[in-house]
Amino acid sequence: MPLVLKKISPEKVRLLKAEAARRGLSPSEAVEEAIELWLRGGAVVEDSAVDDEAWERLRPRLLREARGMYVVIAGGRLVGVYASLEEAAEALRELRRRGVRRAVLVRPGVDDEAGGGGEWLGGALEPA
Repeated sequence: MPLVLKKISPEKVRLLKAEAARRGLSPSEAVEEAIELWLRGGAVVEDSAVDDEAWERLRPRLLREARGMYVVIAGGRLVGVYASLEEAAEALRELRRRGVRRAVLVRPGVDDEAGGGGEWLGGALEPA
């Protein structure tokens, strides 16, 4: 259904298009997803809650398919599954280059059983 929206700042439209492209969505799909979140009352959710919810949702599959590997979750989405910590660190560096400042790094079947896992807050990824 066609929808015309007026009085939206050009900067917000530009940011919407860029983020939609980053997530592999069309602008229409991104707006539809935002509307769905808003209607469910979840439009304002802390980043950590979104990533924690994504981990809980993905956990059964990742325990089966990626046990012991390095999993990166950011923005409520699975970024990738990596065989080594170095590969996961490179993914986190790429997120930082894109402006992402928070992600979850976990090893299914290792960290979750030990009560571990980690939160990356955009800090240094290089050895001291």
